[in-house]
Order: sequence, then C-alpha cells, then structure tokens
Amino acid sequence: MARKVLIAAGAVGTAAAAGFFMQMGAGQPGHAAAPAASVVLTDAPSEPAPMALSGITLTSSLPETGASTARPLAAPTSAPRLDTMPEPGADRLPGAPAVASITEAPADESGPAECRVELAAQSSVAALVTLSFSANCAPYTRVSFAHEGMEFGELTDSDGRIEIAVPALAETAVFTATLPDGTGAEATTQVGSVLFYDRIVLQTEGRTGLTLHALEFGAGYEDEGHVWAGAPRDPAVAARGEGGFLMMLGDPSLPDADLAQVYSYPSGTSLKAGEVAMSVEAEVLRATCDGEVTATITRIREGERAAPQQVTLPMPDCDSVGGFLVLKSPVNDLKIAGR
Repeated sequence: MARKVLIAAGAVGTAAAAGFFMQMGAGQPGHAAAPAASVVLTDAPSEPAPMALSGITLTSSLPETGASTARPLAAPTSAPRLDTMPEPGADRLPGAPAVASITEAPADESGPAECRVELAAQSSVAALVTLSFSANCAPYTRVSFAHEGMEFGELTDSDGRIEIAVPALAETAVFTATLPDGTGAEATTQVGSVLFYDRIVLQTEGRTGLTLHALEFGAGYEDEGHVWAGAPRDPAVAARGEGGFLMMLGDPSLPDADLAQVYSYPSGTSLKAGEVAMSVEAEVLRATCDGEVTATITRIREGERAAPQQVTLPMPDCDSVGGFLVLKSPVNDLKIAGR
C-alpha cells in the first residue's frame, strides 16, 4: 500500500516560509504538493545561546520504530518553531552523597520493617553508566530518573529494582531517581571517556511519533550505517571506534512518560572520517494529528552541553495519519575527523 511522506525543512535562526510536500509511496511516480502548513521558527530567548560547535552544520529528520524506510528529503524550505530552553535547575537532591539511601517508617504494621531507597552508579564501556536502583517498598512503581537535564521514567520489577545503562552527559555524572511520593536518591560517578563522544539527546513526553536517525558516512535508509530505534547497534561498536549507537530510555507504556533517545558517536576515537547526517522524523498519529508535538534537543560535545532547544512542530490534519514529517534543521550533523 502506498504511504504518504510529508516533508518539512528549514534553517535554524531564520524566519522561513512554511510548507509541506507529499510524496506517494513506491510505485507512485511524481510529487503532489500537499496543503501548505504553517510552521513557525521563533528566535531563541536571551538565555545562554547554544555553544558554537566547530565543523558542524545544521540539519535534521526523524522516524519511529516500524516506520517506512524510503524517506527522501526535500530542499530546505520551512522550519519548525525552535526555542532555546533555559538552563534546567540542578538535578541533585540537596546534600545527597554519591550513593544515597533514604529510610522511611512503614505505612502500617503490615508493611516492611523499613523502606530503603538506594541508587548506585558505575561507569562502563562507551561512556555509559550502569544505574542500579532499589526500593523494597515499591514493586511495580514508576521511577523518574534525571541527569544533566535529561529525564526518563522506568518501572520497578516485583522486588522494587531497576538496572539500566544510561549514556553519561558529563565527566562528573550525577543521577537522581525519584518515586511518585518524592522519595529519592542520588548517585555520582566519574566518566572520563565522555570527552571522546558526541551525543545528541531527543527528549519527548508521551507518544509523539518522533524518532532520531543517524546516517553515517553516506549511508541510506536500511543500510548498515543507518542507526535508529529499529537498528540501534551494540555500544561495543562505538567502544571500538567503528560507529555510533542509539539508546532508548524510558518506558513508553507509562502514562505521559518522559522518554529520551540518545545517539552517541565516538568522535575522538573514530576509525572513519566523514559526515554523520542527523535527522528527526515525526509520524502523524491519530493522537497528534491536527495538533502540535514538542521535543527538546540537546547536543553534548567533549563533555560540554550546549543550551537545549525546544522544537514545536504543528502536525497536519487527520487525513494525513500514517504519513511522516521529515524535519530539517534542529539537529547538527556531525563532521568526524577520524584517527
């Protein structure tokens, strides 16, 4: 069956005319112009501006798991609304030690003798951190994790535990974990290898249909160098300097869950030189059609975090459900020097 692909493109920092283009799926020659859609790019407020990133150009596009693989890009003609986000407040809990535990009295005599909430962090390969959370009083409970402005929600198991690998976004990596009642813990670990990685974080809330894509060194969709949710790669590939990988953080089954997609490339140890084309794509869902979707995009380079930017994308009407918007501008392409 033919699929509709709606394409939006634009340049960051300019007020551009808006437009969408519609292409029918395979076997449908030619292009038919879709109804024009209003997509507005606003200047960033006077918060800290994004840091200048040497040798990097702006572009962007993005798909979701199970999305169509044929996604040609249109010439830059439109832009979403893109705002610089204010710097988030510190993720730390006041006065918490490197590995914190909080004890509470049981709610009643039938409960456990004590409720211990603990979080431990240990650095791993590819500038990852293994987080180990435990709360003996909170089986099958939502836990909100935060790190350098990135947030995601996970569900504990029957023993109140979660173990998850998370890309570090700073050399001194501080993580917090918070239960719905506000009880929480903090852990800190040093991740020196983060200085060798470029990372791009796409932060969303709930089901938006947004996905992050990387096309490494001229790769096309479905090629080996196409890294996205459908082909995330093992972090060991990056540890060897052979390519990047993607990690999906957060449980999408949780209501209004904070979710994060993080693409990592070992720029400091790469065996290849060239360009990694980044893109963000939005599937038009029944839940989002004729509305807006928002996301926050943050770039980390050599352990330094640029000011996050918020993208607001108006979605087409509900006749376009099943189509995709390919967004050009919010994500910097990566230019890799190689070793």
